[in-house]
Amino acid sequence: MFKTLVFVLLANLTFAQIFVGVRGGVTGSTMTKFKLIENITPDFKLLPAPSGAIFVELPISDRISIQPELAFTQKGFVINESFNINGGENLFGIDIPIGGRIALKNNHLEMPILAKFKLGDSNEGHAYILLGPSVGYLFDSRTVIRVLNIFPIRTGLGTGLFKDAEFSGVGALGYEIPFKNGKFFMEGRYQHGFSRVLNLPLVQLPVRNQTVGFSVGLSFALRSKVTKA
Repeated sequence: MFKTLVFVLLANLTFAQIFVGVRGGVTGSTMTKFKLIENITPDFKLLPAPSGAIFVELPISDRISIQPELAFTQKGFVINESFNINGGENLFGIDIPIGGRIALKNNHLEMPILAKFKLGDSNEGHAYILLGPSVGYLFDSRTVIRVLNIFPIRTGLGTGLFKDAEFSGVGALGYEIPFKNGKFFMEGRYQHGFSRVLNLPLVQLPVRNQTVGFSVGLSFALRSKVTKA
């Protein structure tokens, strides 16, 4: 049964129009807070950041494709602390200065494997849905603190505090417009982390990444579509 399925997929790809593409955009990310600290720490705001990816679209049928990607995503959160009579707040043992801003920035390389479902005629403008898992690798972590929201101080806070690997799920809704040898598209995307990201030796706290994003991109056919005899 498995060999038959593989044969059918390979046979279809032989005649399919394979696309390669690139997308770029912006994301906003934060982390979930667990019950123990949600009442004693400042609110986590969305961290704005750039994102980008390259991908291949492998059609299975006229309406369904498989889309592997290699993506860069920055995850973390922002805290804005206004002046108050008791002074600044504390996070992970680090004081946030009064009137300051702290931004945790974790840089990830990710490999989503997504199923693409087209909601219209492939030869005309149409909507589509993307769904699937993603595996990520954390390759850099740092924190930027701004005193009085003016002077940036870059620190190594975050290094070693988070796990290198992350498993997450991705869902997206987009719209693409075909042209002569390719497609232009725009999409909104949500990514929810399933892995606990804090690297603590004695306790596993339910802190996970959450990311929303918007991107635009282009994809191009590797070759002209071959018509089956």
